[in-house]
Amino acid sequence: MRSPRIQDLRPSRLSANVLAVMAGVGSAVLLMVRLFVPRPVGVADNYDGPRLMCHLGVDVRLPRGMPRLRDYVIVRYDHIQHFSCRQEYLGSIRLPDVPYRSSQLVLLYAGRAVTRVLGLPGYLDLRAVGLVCCVLIGAAVGLLFRFVQLRYRYRVVLCGAVLVVVADTVFIDYAVSPFSEIASIVGLLWVVVGVVMLTAPGRRVRLAGLAVVGVSGLFFATAKTQNFPGVAPLAVVVLATPLAMPTRRLGRRLGGVDRRLRYRLAGLLTVLVLGVGAVAVSGNEDRRTARMTGANFVTVTLLPTSAHPERDLAELGAPAWLADYAGAPPWCAPTALQNGAAYKQFTKKLSHKQIMRFFLNHPGRLLPVLDRVAGYFYVPRATATLCQQTPAGKRMMVTPLLANYTKIGHTPRGLLDRRWTPVTDAVESLRGSGLGTLVVLWAVPVGAVVGTRRRRGMRGVGAVVGVVVTVAVAQFVASAFADGIDTAKHLNLAVFATALGWVFAAVELVVVAFGRRKQQSGAGAGRSDTRRGAKAESEPVELGTAATEGPAA
Repeated sequence: MRSPRIQDLRPSRLSANVLAVMAGVGSAVLLMVRLFVPRPVGVADNYDGPRLMCHLGVDVRLPRGMPRLRDYVIVRYDHIQHFSCRQEYLGSIRLPDVPYRSSQLVLLYAGRAVTRVLGLPGYLDLRAVGLVCCVLIGAAVGLLFRFVQLRYRYRVVLCGAVLVVVADTVFIDYAVSPFSEIASIVGLLWVVVGVVMLTAPGRRVRLAGLAVVGVSGLFFATAKTQNFPGVAPLAVVVLATPLAMPTRRLGRRLGGVDRRLRYRLAGLLTVLVLGVGAVAVSGNEDRRTARMTGANFVTVTLLPTSAHPERDLAELGAPAWLADYAGAPPWCAPTALQNGAAYKQFTKKLSHKQIMRFFLNHPGRLLPVLDRVAGYFYVPRATATLCQQTPAGKRMMVTPLLANYTKIGHTPRGLLDRRWTPVTDAVESLRGSGLGTLVVLWAVPVGAVVGTRRRRGMRGVGAVVGVVVTVAVAQFVASAFADGIDTAKHLNLAVFATALGWVFAAVELVVVAFGRRKQQSGAGAGRSDTRRGAKAESEPVELGTAATEGPAA
């Protein structure tokens, strides 16, 4: 009597669609339990949230005796009549000049609707936003289970591993927060689903995948300004995939067009929509904010890597007193210095082109800067940026971690969520290893997929790993030069994309390893099912190359 195998555990009477629904619903429920049991968790505000929340015209309700927002997660927001982002203050918080425009607003408005349906207190309850995010992530996992071209046992492993990553505190806790990091996570997951569908067999599935990539890619690219470079790898995958016209009539009308162009016309239109939408939504930084961002980069990131900071400041046209605040933002300096003519002239002339010109003149300075920024990658928890007085009378930058719990009873201030941190612990174990280790983290999954695939086309696992790793690299570089403060928070997507790359590459290695072992054992025993022209029972099915949409039973 043969022993039972894993694939025998699949309910043979349930269709693939039913199993996908079960996987999606189960994933959403598990994430809800992770977020709300035994009590809600989230990410506290660092006084940056009002730039996004002001679009809803809401104000926070601070518990009594709580002097700082970052100490506790605030879930209740009340509506203010006739309030808009044009106001200078939201409650006791002074708003920056320009509010954020982000696809996170879609999740916030959906959370507002769920707040009303569930009868939660206040105009908007962030716990309702958390429920919306769990449903969207669960739906993405369900679609991944349905369309990834692997046997069912490997589908379970893959989706389970993705869920393990998403449930880490540095990712899912953002679902209950006033930040847009969760929109990046949701958008990238749906982008992965779209890429899997785009490389799957079947014209309808591929066209549906193109639509998913287009919508989710636009949602992803507009979540944060640093996500904009992520459009490039999506464009490569979309343009590399030939697609027939949605209807035969349209195909006949375009019969005179070159065949190669005709089969990529839908992809070209999708890329065009992605680029225009991302530019229209993401490009909302005013001059004053751009100047402040550039000055932060110079003092916080560039000067600490310099052996002669005064020389660098002179080349950039900055006042010499900024050398005293190397490693800290310029607003740590006294107001009189910030209002001086020399500093105002410096920020007025500072631009991305000037910084780029500086690195072209000093190419050896680029790697030390990237190595310094890589240090933030290994500390993925969100922080606030503050200035603290030193014994010498100067002010330095400090970055306290943002709390993860609401204020209930005698909850300590700044309490962190440490219940499920597999990615956090793995990344923090590499702290201090610098840029070299980070390059290895990106190269290993790419090398693993390339080394195990006989076909080098952009398809299946190769396409997914290529997209997420490229997104991680692009987002890391964009965050490195985008701002010098809250860099660990800005690199959240890079950490998430890197983790996804490792998950997909690891599952691919498992599929190949078990397939080869089964083939070797079958050949040694002289089994008849390994004869020429027949596939072994456990041979892996390549993503995007299977002959049918469903898996083998």
